[in-house]
Amino acid sequence: MQDEDGYVMLNIKTREPAALTSVDPASSSLWRVTALTLLILCMGMVVGLVALGIMSVTQQNLLQAEKENLSGTLQKLAKHFCQDLIKQSESKGNFYHQCSPCETNWRYYGDGCYGFFKRNLTWDESRQYCINMNATLLKTASQNILEYIKSRTALIRWVGLSRQNSNGVWMWEDGSVYSKSMFELSGDGKENMKCAYFHNGKIHPSLCENKYYLMCERKAGMAKVDKLL
Repeated sequence: MQDEDGYVMLNIKTREPAALTSVDPASSSLWRVTALTLLILCMGMVVGLVALGIMSVTQQNLLQAEKENLSGTLQKLAKHFCQDLIKQSESKGNFYHQCSPCETNWRYYGDGCYGFFKRNLTWDESRQYCINMNATLLKTASQNILEYIKSRTALIRWVGLSRQNSNGVWMWEDGSVYSKSMFELSGDGKENMKCAYFHNGKIHPSLCENKYYLMCERKAGMAKVDKLL
């Protein structure tokens, strides 16, 4: 329609905004419960997986420890059995057995291999001789070793005991100090006597330039279990 001035008038009616879609409270509550349930299940699965992982690692560690203990026990038994076999062989004049981890010209006792060599050398020469064989001059740091060496040789032999000067401390080749409570060094240890030898169950001081036989020792490997029978 037109007004008095000829302008067209638009009849515009204001429309009210559409009402928002209503949400069912029951549906919203159900969704929250479902989501919470799924979250709890996921957390439970994660915790379960972590627990299984921990149990698996713990079980592997226990099995490894048990394996090592059994291996150690077996090796101890093998060592004692092998050394008993060697003693039996020695009574028959044979000083070697195939179960021994030591070389043919070495003696197997305790945890070590011992070599008795009839070479007249100075203390320094003897020390180098042992080094060349991946060994050291003998260290008689226990009563058992002392008795064993005494039963194996009646000759004068160098040991790995020396001192820097006539007033110095007697020390073994590995740097440990000679214990007087263990063994009393026989003799006065006169001036310039800076090296020591073993004879008749005792250790004696000597001039390092003297020449005696020698004894070497090195760590023994594992007894050969497959050669015990």
